[in-house]
Amino acid sequence: MNIVIVGGGTAGWIAAYFIIKAQPKVHNVTVIESSKIGIIGAGEGSTGSLTDLLSGAYFDAKIDIKQFLKETDGTPKMGIYHQNWTGDSTGYFAPIDGSESWSSWEDHLFKYAYAAVGKDQMHVASPLGYDYAGGNINPAACHFDGHKVGEFFKKQCVADGAIVIDAVVSNIIKDNNDIKSVQLDNQQTIEGDLFFDCTGFARLLMKQVDVDWKLYNKYLPVNRAMPFQVEYEEGELPEPFTKATALSSGWMWTIPLQSRKGCGYVYDSNYITDDEAQLEIEQHLGKKIKPIKFIKFESGRSEVFWKNNVIGLGLASAFVEPLEATSIHSTIMQLLFFVKEYLLNDKTNTINEYNINSYNEKISRLYDSNMDFISFHYQGNRDDTPFWKSIKDNKKISPYAKTYVERCKTKIPSILETVGLFGTPTAALWNWVAAGIDVISQDQAKKELTNSGMLPKATQYFKSRQQRENL
Repeated sequence: MNIVIVGGGTAGWIAAYFIIKAQPKVHNVTVIESSKIGIIGAGEGSTGSLTDLLSGAYFDAKIDIKQFLKETDGTPKMGIYHQNWTGDSTGYFAPIDGSESWSSWEDHLFKYAYAAVGKDQMHVASPLGYDYAGGNINPAACHFDGHKVGEFFKKQCVADGAIVIDAVVSNIIKDNNDIKSVQLDNQQTIEGDLFFDCTGFARLLMKQVDVDWKLYNKYLPVNRAMPFQVEYEEGELPEPFTKATALSSGWMWTIPLQSRKGCGYVYDSNYITDDEAQLEIEQHLGKKIKPIKFIKFESGRSEVFWKNNVIGLGLASAFVEPLEATSIHSTIMQLLFFVKEYLLNDKTNTINEYNINSYNEKISRLYDSNMDFISFHYQGNRDDTPFWKSIKDNKKISPYAKTYVERCKTKIPSILETVGLFGTPTAALWNWVAAGIDVISQDQAKKELTNSGMLPKATQYFKSRQQRENL
């Protein structure tokens, strides 16, 4: 097939990489991107799915993680440290994928007990002193400059035969309900059998096939972002975790790159202006900042992700705020499902009603599950500012997240209750957050461990971890 990807960036070039590596020399892959369109590159993080992609877990193609970190200004990421989500300045750490292993039911039980008992402790190995250009690096996940990640995968794809065209789409030609070709501002016309829309919030192709946007604003409170960069202080070294710090009207991300920190304030513009948001950050950091830009967004997803011969990816597909690094993760999951289950060597067997409906059902569940998980983070019963009071008073929470809160009042949910689609948040992830925002209490965790007869073993597990991590 002739596969045309409109829009480069991270989503576009990871899409090209997946297709080329999953089915080498089967499809013609063309990526249309424009050097006229700027990319923020403030700093991003991933989940373990990107590390899996680099290590060759999805198909027979491996990338040296040290080289990836070197070329993307990257650093290891062991998890996310959430600070002040209950309004008392304490914090909790949630490791990548929720746990170190899934070897047994007891491991799972110990991990959520560890989360409850160990709130406000960092639970990571020594963070400093990495040699990013060499040495042994085996991170659970990564931080990186998102623009450089796109360029990294672009280089891989071009070497494998991908065609890249630097141009802007000026017109779209349709044949009945399908897209037949795109006309470019350099006078070229590019025909395709299958098109990927990676044009961000513009959703250039998805709009052409009449795909609407499903809002998440009933459940997610923020609608504006202010990305900025912070230089390291003298002698300061990158930490191997993302920080998510709750503030008066939203939260701030801090992502440590090799050369600088990529930061941003994500907030609700109904409760704070852009100028007030900048002032709050400057007071919080004790220094002046220079916002890169102010971004208005509507949290939500496409009603469908594949319609006719168009598939949406990246921001053209959905945007669930960046609290748990779900954006690149979801793009990878979309592509993994597509190339493993639905991509065949011809148009007829690839683009058909069953494939489209099955894919849409899976990806809808993926994004809705991410939304539920993000909504749950805001349930720490804060009411110290108008923003947090509105979440509490208006019960701004998704139905599934509400069910999870209620379940935690009587029993800590297990992996048996949250088994879902591959790539969606599991109980291991939910329960780290539940413990951190006091939905799971220490007394409740100890009671369940006592009733199960495993309190002595869990206590020993906790102590051994403390000793190992020098806490």
